[in-house]
Amino acid sequence: MKKNVAVIGLGTMGSMVSWQLAKKGVSVTGFEQFGIGHDRSAVGGESRLFRTAYREGAEYVPLLRRARQLWCDLEEQSGNRLLSLIGGLTIGKADSVNVRNVLKSILDYNIQHKLYDVKEAQPLFPQHRFDSDDAIILDKEAGYLRPELAVVAAINQAEKHGAVIKRNTKIEDIENTDQGVTVIANGKRFTFDEVVVTGGSWVKELLPQYKKIIQPRRIIMTWFVPKDLSKFQDENFPTFARTTEKYDFFGIPTLDQSMIKVALIGSEEAINNPDLLENNISMEEIAAPIEIASSYFNNLNPDPVRLSAHMDAYTPDDHALVGRLNDKSNVIVMSGFSGHGFKLAPVMGEVASELILDDRTEHSIEHLNPDRFDKSG
Repeated sequence: MKKNVAVIGLGTMGSMVSWQLAKKGVSVTGFEQFGIGHDRSAVGGESRLFRTAYREGAEYVPLLRRARQLWCDLEEQSGNRLLSLIGGLTIGKADSVNVRNVLKSILDYNIQHKLYDVKEAQPLFPQHRFDSDDAIILDKEAGYLRPELAVVAAINQAEKHGAVIKRNTKIEDIENTDQGVTVIANGKRFTFDEVVVTGGSWVKELLPQYKKIIQPRRIIMTWFVPKDLSKFQDENFPTFARTTEKYDFFGIPTLDQSMIKVALIGSEEAINNPDLLENNISMEEIAAPIEIASSYFNNLNPDPVRLSAHMDAYTPDDHALVGRLNDKSNVIVMSGFSGHGFKLAPVMGEVASELILDDRTEHSIEHLNPDRFDKSG
């Protein structure tokens, strides 16, 4: 008998879960409180990094390589270009945790790369102003993704395979019953065999047991115009993640290659209520990006020409929650990807489909077990 599954939240993870389940013949109903591809959470901002040599831990590399295959599948099925593999730099002190983790990923999984010292890197990447003791690593299996287009493409594919998508439908409650799992939305009750909760920053409202674990955080993105556009094109300016003594930040060329997006890592402001994301950005909040543009780049105008605020859900250890609420639960949670989840989204969709259809997954996700935290607070 065909399983009847609800997916709650159709952003980064929910769109991919819906696509993976629907194409495997599952009866899918997706609920989204806003429109598909909205910018209120972790999807907006035009681009997202794709990295394989992973500073967050080598255990992610098999997941990332499978994600890359699935991104290519979605590109082929949708006819949209979603992933541009232009390479990605890691820049930082050789003994820093981030550089060590990236090198471990490379050595453990034979990732295509190139290692430079400053003397070698400066003529190759003249856009950057390196410190004398920086190590520079080029991950040749890195690049960037188009998030809004990817989410819309995944939902379109899910609908093509029969998924029912309920837009602008807010979930009020989730109840376990003898008949399955009941979802209450816009005053109506729907019953399903299983539910996947992919509500991002709203998961703490949907699943109160994670209220003290999931923390929504506000992320500010800034865009700067180069003085010489020819030096900041896909063919000569890889994406980058850089750690200095003062700042941790990343950057990506814009899709039309007329600007560079820069965002800080690790300085995100906690938000108590995800419905109240503050979109106004103060001068104090852009002081750090302006200093970064002035201090760490050559030929970059220091005044941001575009600003935006977004949101993601974080956990205490910056690794996501992926799995069933307990061994007997018909509810699966996927949240808390802590600012580095978008690249993983299609493989997380595959994980959810395997958990629902096979009650197990072939992927190694032990480090994402939701039970690693004390839910009592």
